[in-house]
Amino acid sequence: MNDDAKPLKSGSSAARQPSHANVDRLIDLASDKNRAELSRTDPDAAEQPKDKSMWKILLQLRPFLPYIARMVPVLDVALGPLQHAGLSHEVRESIAQSTAKIQSIQRDLSAAVTSAVEVQAVQLKRLEEEVTRLRETAEIQARAQALLVEDLRSLGRLFRFAMIGGAIGLVALIAMSAILLMQAAALRPVSP
Repeated sequence: MNDDAKPLKSGSSAARQPSHANVDRLIDLASDKNRAELSRTDPDAAEQPKDKSMWKILLQLRPFLPYIARMVPVLDVALGPLQHAGLSHEVRESIAQSTAKIQSIQRDLSAAVTSAVEVQAVQLKRLEEEVTRLRETAEIQARAQALLVEDLRSLGRLFRFAMIGGAIGLVALIAMSAILLMQAAALRPVSP
């Protein structure tokens, strides 16, 4: 059975959109069936058909949803300033208090960060001064070591010269002693 072949009534949902006719019929059947079941089991079922009728009304508005969706941004632009103007005094006060709290937190945070940065800067300056002092001390010690090495070299040269002079003096003493012994032996008389 084809739904498109049936003549459409002007008040039916199928007249609005033929593609949703089956869905509307299924919803109607389900709501009638649910209503009958609920009236038998639940004494409060009299209230529920009112809710279901509201859903029927909303389902009848379904074809207009694309148009309404296009109108929402226009309504938002038109009603946006009115919404802000209609804020209650309490909401404005709570927003102002929240803003004040956020600003005080930001000030405290920026002060803490600034003080931490200043402390770090002072520590870096101290560290830089310490490194400079250590470098100067290392340079002084290097110069002192260079002077000590030079003094040790000159002392070594002096010791070598003294050793050479002492060796020459010893050889000269031995040579003179030998000459004196030879002269003394030559001057001594020979005995018969």
